[in-house]
Amino acid sequence: MSRLSVKTRGVVLTSFVGASALALAACTPPMPPDVLAALAESQIVCEPGEVSVAVPEAFTGSMNAVGLGLNGVCPETTVLEVPAGQPAPVELVDRTPDQSVIDAFTAANCPSGSTVVVPAFAYPVSLAYNVIGLEGVVMTPQIVAGILNGTITSWEDPLIAEANPGFDFTLLPELALMDVEGPSGSVQALTTWLAAEAPQEWTPGTVDMLDGGQKFPTSMDLIAELTLVESAISVMPVFQSFANVIPTANLPVTLEDGSELVVTADDVQLYKVGSGAMNITTDAETGSMFASPAVGGVPVEGNFDVAASKIVLAEGQPLVGWPVNGVAHLLTCDAPDDPGALAFTQYALRLAGQGALETFGVTPLPEPIRVQTFGPLKVVVPDPEGAAPQDPAMDEQIVDTEIDAGLTPEEAENAVAE
Repeated sequence: MSRLSVKTRGVVLTSFVGASALALAACTPPMPPDVLAALAESQIVCEPGEVSVAVPEAFTGSMNAVGLGLNGVCPETTVLEVPAGQPAPVELVDRTPDQSVIDAFTAANCPSGSTVVVPAFAYPVSLAYNVIGLEGVVMTPQIVAGILNGTITSWEDPLIAEANPGFDFTLLPELALMDVEGPSGSVQALTTWLAAEAPQEWTPGTVDMLDGGQKFPTSMDLIAELTLVESAISVMPVFQSFANVIPTANLPVTLEDGSELVVTADDVQLYKVGSGAMNITTDAETGSMFASPAVGGVPVEGNFDVAASKIVLAEGQPLVGWPVNGVAHLLTCDAPDDPGALAFTQYALRLAGQGALETFGVTPLPEPIRVQTFGPLKVVVPDPEGAAPQDPAMDEQIVDTEIDAGLTPEEAENAVAE
């Protein structure tokens, strides 16, 4: 991947702000992320026609949910989900895509344009296990690492017993680890957490495929077998395990004072808090955005807004959330001959699109991060005083004129306008 710069705070939309607005920003406070977002929400682009979106199996239906909302606003636009790997100008991937994934998408789906990558949503991840009556088992990073590397094979292992006083693990079958074939965003997220929290027990680091475990070609095949085999266990998105009525492990978060707080897997609010722990990286050449898995449960400073996320915490409750969240990304072809693809992705990152995704069962992006996607997606932010937004190309011309001719921002803007 080309030159990368890490950004963990602030909102940058300079591609869509005129030179005079930049000068004004030097002496006036920046607009809050929610104000910028509200301004952008007023501009929805409707492109008639059908947009195909390639979707991995575990997230089948998620883009249709967005498409239904878009169709309500733009009746002449329809969205068609196709299986991952089929040709489509938009592709959802369940993890942070590397350059090989982007290059393959561009070659197959966007030969006449460029590919824009942005995070789409987060989703909580844990271990799902088939033992009726053992709901709410706590699994520390050391336990999870042992199960995945094969050193823990029994429910009666001392580490499991110590973390779960009061549970009866006797006479249960040996643990049977199961996994899907191929890369998995859930595995990527969980092993990112293990690499940070239990590096001595989990030595492979961050990976998107497990070496051990019985492999299945699809997640549906895995779930079908997991529900038949007692003590079967698998890395899985929490919404998927809940949908299939499979118990899900609770996980701990390490607080600043070194103590641990167990986070329950059924608290949607805490998914949102935990999603703020992702880090954002921007490609300096293309403007594409990449989010790391959100692990640890503690939001990165500047990446989470409690009020905007409509979080209500109990008095004295620390701002910590679910500690393992994968982040899905959208790869979109930005081509002059197919404007519908970019228009769809713009809508998916609008509040309405994110609301549709939350209804599906995944976690919307934290508001400060969602707003940052406006830049690479070419979302025009209207002037807060009501003036029409400027053409981004004109903005660049104004800046160039100002620099080359030594003019003030106002003089440069007037010169370009003439």
